[in-house]
Amino acid sequence: MKTSIFIFFIFGSLASLGQSPDIQYAQTSRQKGSSDAVIVKNVPLAHTSQIFSLNKRGKFVFKGEIQKQIEQIFGNLSKALNVADSGLEQVVKLNIYLKNTSLISEVQTEISRQFKSAKLPAVSYVSGNLSNPDALVSIDAIAVSSNSSDKFVKYFQSGSTQVSILPSGSVVYVSGQAAKGNLAEATLNTLKQLEETLHFLGLEKRDIIQIKSFINPISDLSIVQDVMAEFFKGGIIPPLVNVEWLSKDPLIEIELIASSNRTLSKSNEQIDFITPKGMVHSPVYSKVTRVNYGSKVYVSGLYGNTERGIKSELSDIFDFLDLIMKQSGSDLKHLLKATYYVSNDLYSAALNEIRPKYYDPKRPPAASKAMVKDVGSIKVGVSMDMIGVVIEK
Repeated sequence: MKTSIFIFFIFGSLASLGQSPDIQYAQTSRQKGSSDAVIVKNVPLAHTSQIFSLNKRGKFVFKGEIQKQIEQIFGNLSKALNVADSGLEQVVKLNIYLKNTSLISEVQTEISRQFKSAKLPAVSYVSGNLSNPDALVSIDAIAVSSNSSDKFVKYFQSGSTQVSILPSGSVVYVSGQAAKGNLAEATLNTLKQLEETLHFLGLEKRDIIQIKSFINPISDLSIVQDVMAEFFKGGIIPPLVNVEWLSKDPLIEIELIASSNRTLSKSNEQIDFITPKGMVHSPVYSKVTRVNYGSKVYVSGLYGNTERGIKSELSDIFDFLDLIMKQSGSDLKHLLKATYYVSNDLYSAALNEIRPKYYDPKRPPAASKAMVKDVGSIKVGVSMDMIGVVIEK
């Protein structure tokens, strides 16, 4: 009950915090070094590719030195956001990938240096092997951009970092899709499936904001990159994020975010929960969600209390998520996107079992579920990374 009252107080006093009129933050003691949720109006949002500690010549620096790697990454992030008419002070979400969970404290120390205590972004963590064997950490970010001159997607380049701008308006979140075969075949066929989904929605490759791939093994990333380059040949490759995935079959799952402004949807609904032609509806995740209007809610990676077993741990997460969403002016029926990170099959099965208890079967979020080395917190087996929308009538 104390947590509930404290969250309400923070949201009730947002106007007095002197924050950007486009961004609101909610913080409790439960999520160290981050806001529990960040609410951002329907404004242009910069999305970056995965950022490493590369110098201006694209060479990896500071092998084995975690603090220097983190400092270099935030320097690269700042430069990339500036190119996209944004900046660190406008960041609403950080997705952080670590070689080892033990490195989180160093990352949190740098976050406390880079951001004011009342303006912390939402943050999620996941641990596992990174695509560069010398890397200890990488980050991708979402930030408010002042570049609002166009209703369609824009791409920028800053060193080795790609940045796209999601214009204000309608957005689609496409759940992870996967095809079988060797890694090259699976990557190509999955991309073709995603392209079919985009065409069903009236969209094209150039509407894509960001692609996230879950890959096994991550050491074979070059294969995926070669296929991506050929698939987007003649166009621009959107920002890419790559996560190690402990799946043996299929070897890759790919999800994406795209601007839906091109479709000029006639829907009167705030969110459309869509099952494209040829796919089967699921009561626990939507193949596609399309948000047509409203402020987005970015929730930090959520962890549960592990003292009473897996089911209790998951119930704790969903109950806390429900609380965050309600205090954000939303609810579980207005979730847009979920990324579930699990550390073993027991957690994966338990997650499948509990979702119907919390989701409206006609309104589940788009989702990807990935088994990873570590979910980003010691002694827990599942983390949930969520995006929602503030309810508007």
